[in-house]
Amino acid sequence: MQFVTTHTRTDFDALASVVACTFLYPGAVGVLPSMVNPEVKQFLAIHQNILRIVPRKGFDLDEVTSLIVVDANNWKRLDKMDSLAEREDLEVICWDHHMEGVTIDSSETHREEVGAAVTLLLEKMQERDTPMSPMHATLFLLGIYSDTGCLRYPCVTGRDAAMVSYLIENGADLNVVSAYLDDAMDDAHTELFGRILEESEIINVGTVSVGICALTINNGMTSLSSLVNKFREFRGVDAAFGIFQSDSQKCMIIGRGKPQFIDIGQVMRTLGGGGHPGAGSAIIKDASPAEAAMQVQSLIDRACNNATEVRAVMSDPAKFIVEADATMAQASEKLSVKKISGLMICEKTTLIGGLSVVDCAKAEKSGRADVPVKGYARRNISKLAPSTCCREAVLLMTKAKEGLLAVVDGDELVGVVTQTDLLLQVYDF
Repeated sequence: MQFVTTHTRTDFDALASVVACTFLYPGAVGVLPSMVNPEVKQFLAIHQNILRIVPRKGFDLDEVTSLIVVDANNWKRLDKMDSLAEREDLEVICWDHHMEGVTIDSSETHREEVGAAVTLLLEKMQERDTPMSPMHATLFLLGIYSDTGCLRYPCVTGRDAAMVSYLIENGADLNVVSAYLDDAMDDAHTELFGRILEESEIINVGTVSVGICALTINNGMTSLSSLVNKFREFRGVDAAFGIFQSDSQKCMIIGRGKPQFIDIGQVMRTLGGGGHPGAGSAIIKDASPAEAAMQVQSLIDRACNNATEVRAVMSDPAKFIVEADATMAQASEKLSVKKISGLMICEKTTLIGGLSVVDCAKAEKSGRADVPVKGYARRNISKLAPSTCCREAVLLMTKAKEGLLAVVDGDELVGVVTQTDLLLQVYDF
């Protein structure tokens, strides 16, 4: 078996590089370290099932014959891979942009000084004319932008910039990218943040508080998303919108909020932009900051109150149910045949708990494959009522080990919400 992995505390460049390898090495399994950065965890909450990756926890290293390491050059940075370092029969392939501190002796090495490791892999994909979806292109762009400061860091090369153009041509969504990236403040940003606090207003839509600021700023000002997020936190509001005009022809709209109260992405898509329930951006042309602010305000009420309920997007639970007296081996087989990441354990229609791929792998490794699944049931899983809004489901999905959420009416399982179901609420298909 060939598998791909990267360093712990996985960032977007590392994740993008792992996924890119699954394109370049057909059949390779992407193995995700147990510890990932918070923004990556948010991304994976609704994208993991389409990325052909599995968690490191529970993955058996004994079956590995070929190891691909990306965005890392040191065994200590990997997630409990020490046993592989001593394997003389193991093929090791490295794709990396770190030139110092190399301890991984690879039989095939692709190590060059570029801004992001995924740039090297994308060049090979471009050379092979490898097709990709817009969602994959968006992830790859996140990888380059996160490691290069959106092409502002000194490490940037022309090769990184060329791959940005390549990804945009393949449908990468800059609005979604901006929703996941955040940057630090310097003196200029501190001054602008003061203006935001002074010139903003707070409006209330029912019980939801929303901060809005509309300003003209200097041309070339970057990292505005971090200011909007800090504005929301500082004022203690549920959502914040920043409207910034540096060009007389257009205004940049940036939104940040708590998904359980407002769908930022819905507002931005209506304005021609994009994002997810907690963050997004858009550009309005031929409007002053005040006019753009009025457009935003006209959409906030709907985004707060007309939330899509999970009953409208949930999947039929039949595919995801395993009876409580079924064995772990039977559950594992169903996961494999149905190609899903988790199951709901039920006694008739009554929900008992959840079961993940990792749970099945543990049972098999410990020789307990014939044990009933109810003995492995995770009983504190997240449960949703059919009337729960999809915005709240996005938040809960970050904690769902099974990769799906149970929709219940009382104790009865009436549906499940999958990552794919939620993707339809994030991307405007």
